[in-house]
Amino acid sequence: MKILKITTHWTTEEADCVYRLLGELQSEIWQHYGEDIHHMYDQIQEAQLERDETYFDDIPF
Repeated sequence: MKILKITTHWTTEEADCVYRLLGELQSEIWQHYGEDIHHMYDQIQEAQLERDETYFDDIPF
């Protein structure tokens, strides 16, 4: 794995550029992987619901 070090103290202009870059990156990622990401979250939610149902089934009252 490669570690990327970034500066955390920017000028206002640099901060604006980084902010816009992150927005564009987010849009591109969602355009290409949004459906897969949504599907992944659905699977996680289903697994949590199944786990919760199993947990409450074991309570003896």
